[in-house]
Amino acid sequence: MRQQITTARLFGLEDISPEEVLRRLGEPGFRMVDNNPCASYKRHHIPGARHLDPGDYGAGDLECGKEDTIVFYCSDALCGAAPYAAKRARNMGFEHVYVMTQGISQWLKNGFPTKNV
Repeated sequence: MRQQITTARLFGLEDISPEEVLRRLGEPGFRMVDNNPCASYKRHHIPGARHLDPGDYGAGDLECGKEDTIVFYCSDALCGAAPYAAKRARNMGFEHVYVMTQGISQWLKNGFPTKNV
């Protein structure tokens, strides 16, 4: 079976599944970052996720320590916003950076919980 090459893999980042994210939600030091457009974030996002512009944030905007686990997500595997934002975090010195490549679209298909603004 051929493994799919994703933008996250091209950037040298690890993928995390929606199921693993659901299991780990609420753990100390586990942070979620939504990189979808603002309208999408307001309509539905993963509980506890912060919204950040993938190209315009600094280390302080992540509101976590360098040792925390940070998961970035956007719409789906075809969207490059989350991998781009995750690569920026890695370049800022954050070590435990992941991309939920399947994005909010798979999260919703799975019927997992969401919040709205």
